[in-house]
Amino acid sequence: MLLVFDTSMAACSAAVYDTAPGRVRAYRFAVMERGHADALAPMIKSVMEEAGIAFADLACIGVTRGPGTFTGVRTGIAMARGLALALDRKIAAIDTLSAIAANAPKGKTPLVIAADARRDEIYFSTESAAPVVLPLTEAVHRLPAGQSFILGTGAEALIAAAPPGKLIRLTAGDLPDARNFAALCAAHPLSDNPPEPLYLRPPDAKPQHQAMMSPAQVMIRQASVEEAQVLSALHADCFDNAWSPSEFAKLMAMPGAITYLALEGDEPLAFLLARQAAGEAEILTIGTRPFARRRGIAKKLMSHLTHELREAGLTQLFIEVAAGNGAARALYERQDFTVTGNRKAYYERPGGRHEDAIVMMKALA
Repeated sequence: MLLVFDTSMAACSAAVYDTAPGRVRAYRFAVMERGHADALAPMIKSVMEEAGIAFADLACIGVTRGPGTFTGVRTGIAMARGLALALDRKIAAIDTLSAIAANAPKGKTPLVIAADARRDEIYFSTESAAPVVLPLTEAVHRLPAGQSFILGTGAEALIAAAPPGKLIRLTAGDLPDARNFAALCAAHPLSDNPPEPLYLRPPDAKPQHQAMMSPAQVMIRQASVEEAQVLSALHADCFDNAWSPSEFAKLMAMPGAITYLALEGDEPLAFLLARQAAGEAEILTIGTRPFARRRGIAKKLMSHLTHELREAGLTQLFIEVAAGNGAARALYERQDFTVTGNRKAYYERPGGRHEDAIVMMKALA
């Protein structure tokens, strides 16, 4: 028996697959732009109950590992890792585009998968090539000779860019569906190592037009403790010494803790974690993913925090910064922070080195 699930794109699905007869015993599928983390556990519980099996009956866990949304991919992999650890099972992790291809009726070849990657790009794959992220114009040049069938949320855009009649649109489902890709997971080699997210766009990638995008297009919202995994992943993108999900969860659950995420659509770009007490507040950590830097997002996060603190009647905001981090110090100075102290050898660095922390303060009153 296999339990398989997906949260990588704009849907959430789960299925129990019986390998002996090769059939799905129970499944659930729901389209959703967000809320995967809340929906997945109840969905898994539902299919397990309908299939009439216990978690101990599972031979392995199947999951998609991307490409997809940052939060969605992480949600599925975190659940798979947790179940595998608790049950002492291995994980079969397949790429999301292969999962979408499993929706196609038999005989529909050659098959092209085109999933919307935003920024005028698509996640692209064919039966003979691994997934890549490409501009639409380049994807056209990589199409198989002759006519092809196509699936995916980027299908219409690629059809429009391709020569007339080149691509035949299928309607079998543009999002991963666990009941359809379960058999792929059953046949997939199992690894002794936990799966890692597949992000086809490297962390420091910067599309040419992105630098021109306005911070006004970025939404700031409060983050919940349930999103500690996402905060930890963002922190790892920004810093060498990443905080674990449990460390974030503990800090976020403390009285007076405030956590914000900056998002473009449903893609998290930056974060801020602060703590308030006795009329003062301190920024514990703030970071912007490398590809999204120099767009004013950190400034927008800090301005949002400052406004909220002033509304609450707080008078001072503190932050610590490594003495050698000139770019961060310059940002804080532009936000009216001034140096108020120095903590010797505060930060531990590789090789046993230590670095001073500069304490800075901003008056809110």
